[in-house]
Amino acid sequence: MLTTIVLTAIQSQASSHREAPGSALDPAADLTDFYAFVSPEDPTKVVFIVNSNPLELPGGGPNFHRFDDDVTYKIQCDNEGDGLEDVGFGFNFKTLYNYPGEFLYNLGDIANPANLNATQKMNVVRIDSGVMTTIVSGAPVGPANVGVLSDPTDAYTPESNALSSLTSSLITTAGDYRVFAGPRQEGFFVDLERTFDLLNLANADNSNTLLGYNVHSIAIEVPLESLLNVSDAPVQNEVIACWAETTRAKRTTRAADGTHSDVGQPVQVSRLGNPLVNEVVIPISHKDIFNGSEPRDDLQFLSFVTDPILPIYMEAILGIPNPVSFDAGLGIGGREDLVLVFLTGHPALGTLPDSYVLGGPIPGEPGKVFGAFEALRLDLGNPASGFPNGRLVTDDVVDTALSAMAGLLIDGTTVSDGVDASGLYFLDTFPFLGDPWTGDDHPKGTHDL
Repeated sequence: MLTTIVLTAIQSQASSHREAPGSALDPAADLTDFYAFVSPEDPTKVVFIVNSNPLELPGGGPNFHRFDDDVTYKIQCDNEGDGLEDVGFGFNFKTLYNYPGEFLYNLGDIANPANLNATQKMNVVRIDSGVMTTIVSGAPVGPANVGVLSDPTDAYTPESNALSSLTSSLITTAGDYRVFAGPRQEGFFVDLERTFDLLNLANADNSNTLLGYNVHSIAIEVPLESLLNVSDAPVQNEVIACWAETTRAKRTTRAADGTHSDVGQPVQVSRLGNPLVNEVVIPISHKDIFNGSEPRDDLQFLSFVTDPILPIYMEAILGIPNPVSFDAGLGIGGREDLVLVFLTGHPALGTLPDSYVLGGPIPGEPGKVFGAFEALRLDLGNPASGFPNGRLVTDDVVDTALSAMAGLLIDGTTVSDGVDASGLYFLDTFPFLGDPWTGDDHPKGTHDL
């Protein structure tokens, strides 16, 4: 029987929203959520979604939120298990102002591109072991949902689970791929207000204070077979370990006229695999380090996983016992169950490849070693369960992560924060996250921001 423990006095932070001191000052490059799942529309395809721009107020004009032309957005996948990307996707943007003499974002119906002052185009590439292939050039990016006068025909339909006409027009098909970029409603749900009011969560009406905010999303649908490593036969590894990242030029020089120039090789400024890791596992002294690090170097953070601080608070405030240690046979010590959840994949969830041993050889890959590193893992052979076997847009990742921290993930007990997805709309089809809330009439949680 599923037991629910309602969390009323402490809660984890939002899923990578302003999670580190550095990225909090760089919202366009700050990754908020990362999703990976086999498409419910086509089991031969995998969908990746990465979001940026946390706490995006829908009516934030006249210069509405957008992707940054100076940022490269990336999705990386390791299909071997050594912490190095084998398949990657890169996304770059270009902003144009069609009416530079105007101050308005649009001059009429946003469904007509000719009425948009600010527009963006997206280029998408695939990278296989360093070899780059263009998927699409100049894909349209969705406009902001400015308000009812700017969308007189309801081309966007945020309060619907059906694909709207405007969103449909923004989906680009390129061979076996589909891509989408633009504003979406924030699909993550959490009570931010009370969390940061000195953990003021001992209330019966905890609500989703992100309700009514938008994010900027990149979604791509990829052929499943193209993500697999076929060289490891006859022991086929169907688990992929994926993460998202953003990079900027190392140096930027700004001029008095508003122009700037970028110099130097790109530097990684944000990284996101599993939700909540950089919030409640990594301490503030290491959050920016984590954002700039590569998965192959994650052993530097191992002690924060094997000896986490959050379960101490959960025991002190909620009386939920702190497991302190959990012997999973890894020979590491401490919370080895969390090592399975976050760093290697879990055998009970199908995210640890059969016959793979931590520190052991990777079948079919001479000289390569199966490592421990933070990433969102997806078993392509059995993807239906949801986070932490991949992540669906509807998953309640806060409850799942808290259950894992309490050592209760596998036994079916749920530690809940009392907040659900009420009021949110998710699409039944690609790109799955609901249309952006409109600028002049967006809903909020029950205790207003």
